[in-house]
Amino acid sequence: MTAEDKAPLEAEVTAADAALVRLRAENAALAAAFRETPSDDSREVLKRAAASLAAARDRLDTAKAALVVFEKTGSLHGLVPGGGKVVGTIAVMVKPGATWQEREAAIESELTPQLDAAAEELGVVLAAQASNYTKERPGRDPEGRTVLEVAGRVEGDRLVPAVSRASKNMRT
Repeated sequence: MTAEDKAPLEAEVTAADAALVRLRAENAALAAAFRETPSDDSREVLKRAAASLAAARDRLDTAKAALVVFEKTGSLHGLVPGGGKVVGTIAVMVKPGATWQEREAAIESELTPQLDAAAEELGVVLAAQASNYTKERPGRDPEGRTVLEVAGRVEGDRLVPAVSRASKNMRT
């Protein structure tokens, strides 16, 4: 892990944070204008602004998680257990034209050992198969691998998947 490798991740966190601050200020101005003169057009603008703000929050969360993974593992991909949750990413080579069974098998073989180790560190057991803890990111990494976000949270003595929007809101 070098400062050279970490710099782009820190820059992404800074840029995502700045974008979030900018969007919050713009949304506050739009909301104030809407309160003064409500209309259907300004309501639509507010809805689009809220969607942009949610996307900016997701971008910041993703950037922060990538930085934490890098700091803990020294790699761009890996899992970080702690605080009753597991977060991180994995990169899996999925052959073009692969069936969903082949895709699932590739994910399972890559993720299961890492997820088992994370669950053991948290003192819990997995509540589902490993692929249920993943959400695919768009595009591919520079080596052509599929990148998957991995998220789980502890409920009782089990590690349950936490990749839905509602689960993501519970994590923060």
